[in-house]
Amino acid sequence: MGRREFHDEWPVPARRRQLGEHAEMAGIAKPWVNVTLQGPADGGDFGPLTPGTRTGGIQEALDYGNENSRDVFIHGGPGGLHEGDGNPHNIYQLEETLRVAWSQDFTVQGGNYLLSYTASSGSAIHIDSQMNCRYKFGLVSSSSPDPVVCMRPETPGPDDFVVITACVFDFSAVVSGHPRGTSILLDSSLGPIINSRIAAEETNSQGTGLHISDAAGSGQWISNNQIQVVYGNQYHGTGACVGLQLGEPGSSKIVHNSLEMSCHAPRGAHFDEASRRYVTVEDFAPKGAVGASIHAQRNKLTLSCFGKREPGCDLLFGPDSRDNTIFALSLPNGVTNRAAVPSDKVIPNWPIGFDIETPPVPARGDFLVNRTSHAVQVLIVSAGQVTEWSLGDSGSTAQGVPGNLSLVDNLSGTPPELLPPRPPQEQLVRAGLHAGQTFILEPGDRVKFVYTEAPAWRWKALRQ
Repeated sequence: MGRREFHDEWPVPARRRQLGEHAEMAGIAKPWVNVTLQGPADGGDFGPLTPGTRTGGIQEALDYGNENSRDVFIHGGPGGLHEGDGNPHNIYQLEETLRVAWSQDFTVQGGNYLLSYTASSGSAIHIDSQMNCRYKFGLVSSSSPDPVVCMRPETPGPDDFVVITACVFDFSAVVSGHPRGTSILLDSSLGPIINSRIAAEETNSQGTGLHISDAAGSGQWISNNQIQVVYGNQYHGTGACVGLQLGEPGSSKIVHNSLEMSCHAPRGAHFDEASRRYVTVEDFAPKGAVGASIHAQRNKLTLSCFGKREPGCDLLFGPDSRDNTIFALSLPNGVTNRAAVPSDKVIPNWPIGFDIETPPVPARGDFLVNRTSHAVQVLIVSAGQVTEWSLGDSGSTAQGVPGNLSLVDNLSGTPPELLPPRPPQEQLVRAGLHAGQTFILEPGDRVKFVYTEAPAWRWKALRQ
């Protein structure tokens, strides 16, 4: 059966009622392409019984929809595990990568079916260039070391651009069963990923949950996206793993995104044959497990971290991380700040107050930098003998970067050079201190005193 032969022509009377004088037209395609769990034998247009398919009939359906300007609906049904037995009746098997070719104004809808990828390498789904498209996928699973879902624009498609823009992507759950695997990868090495909404009810991984990569700064922009992972599940992890990898060392083009994610620590969960259920390891905290590892700039994140990790491993700021704002709902294991410019800001959902560590007053004439990742109020407890003191800020990444995400502005010519960061500034105060005086240090701000007798101070974290 050829791709164009599956559809039924509408009955002639119905065609006449709906098409009027054009009723003589033949070969009218159905308004939707249906993929069903036993299609085409069960009435679906495509499915696992499509001759020659290696993707449960889904690749053929997507190709047909693109070629014939028709949207696609992939049917599902209840599944899951109960009393040790799985329900196999909502599964589409992928023997090779499902390739979502470049498209524009295309919709794929469906239920919560399971896509089971069986190859030993490669991604279960690869999403190429897209514009103004909407995709709803169910649960996707793979044991390959490669990303289960790889969003990497590669082909000049929409308006002749290599890009993913103005799209909506929705996943039920993306499950990586490989110890070094990744659930979802956003990769802008060949083209930008911009202006889109990406949501997953769950990422389930033993390696990396969500990885957002600009190829260490050599790729294109990942900007102005709304990304949500409700349940960042790493309970099956047994070693070093990371819930969110936002960039990598050298990243410079992942900016102005809004991310919301929960990061659940690994617990060594495994299926116990004796009890026929999943069990966890008591008091489990593997070395190298990180909730969120941040290497990008100027993004807004809302993070919730759960479970036991090593101290300081809920949130890690890498050397290139800068100017990000993190709204923290829960950080039970704390933060490690390795940023060269420590201007990333954590706004806690609970009062830290005086519980924050107060550092020693710096030596005479030396700057001390606020590396706590919190805005702090500094209370002068005793004035000492100070003749002058200075406050300095951290500078900032440049405004207007990227200059414009409208692709039509970049059809020809080379993109503008990146603007340099705003340099740090400093204010000198030619006066002493007094007891009870306060001032605020934002993350990355610095202060120094010139004195003959050092003052004493106490720091208090602010919820701002």
